[in-house]
Amino acid sequence: MTISAYAGNWVKNNTGWWYDNGNGTWPSSSWQWIDGNSDGIAECYYFDGSGYCMINTTTPDNYSVNDSGAWTVNGVVQTKSVSTEKSDSYYMEKYASVMSNWLEVYGEYADNPAYDFIDINGNGSKELIMGDRKSSDSSSIFAIYTLNNETPVEIVIDPGVSDWRFEILKGGYISTSNSNASWDTNSLSKLDSNDNRVWVSKASHSHYYGEAEVYEVNDVQVSKGVYINELNKYNIEKENIRLTRTFK
Repeated sequence: MTISAYAGNWVKNNTGWWYDNGNGTWPSSSWQWIDGNSDGIAECYYFDGSGYCMINTTTPDNYSVNDSGAWTVNGVVQTKSVSTEKSDSYYMEKYASVMSNWLEVYGEYADNPAYDFIDINGNGSKELIMGDRKSSDSSSIFAIYTLNNETPVEIVIDPGVSDWRFEILKGGYISTSNSNASWDTNSLSKLDSNDNRVWVSKASHSHYYGEAEVYEVNDVQVSKGVYINELNKYNIEKENIRLTRTFK
């Protein structure tokens, strides 16, 4: 018995039950662990060559399934604990209010307002990222939200009219930078495993006309060398964030 685990949705038609993996595919001629009620416990189902769940029968490899299609041994449903990935509909519901507000207030600053749900720090919970989709390979980030006890929390937000630049880096890091003729400022933070934003570094450089240059790291004045060394912390590989979803 070769088994895969999937997260998607059950679908019923006139022929029977099949499983939509959520990416345009469905299982067939295979066993699948499925946590249908998102309780962290999956049951195992066999899908025939047409993709329909076999029910109350013996599978081609001689295993028993009950009237719900779940694999049983001596009448006992077999289960296993799984890490369940929440569906897009879950995130749409949780982030709906901030998405609507952002589009109304800041959407006009983006030529192609777009968004996506992306797990920045790999903890299993997806952040909401909104901004301007420049092309199929390029997006400008204006806002990042995460969930705290299922409530949206603003991480960064930029109306799109300033010169702030937000970058999402490998490992859950977020960098910001801004500059003009008189100063440069940079920050580096990280989302921890609980999606709290932890500050790693702040570095700034002011160079006003007729005044001595000033370098600061974490609000403490330092030498130019220390400032440059601090900026080396920011040399983390950038994530290729592409906002694929458009607002309707």
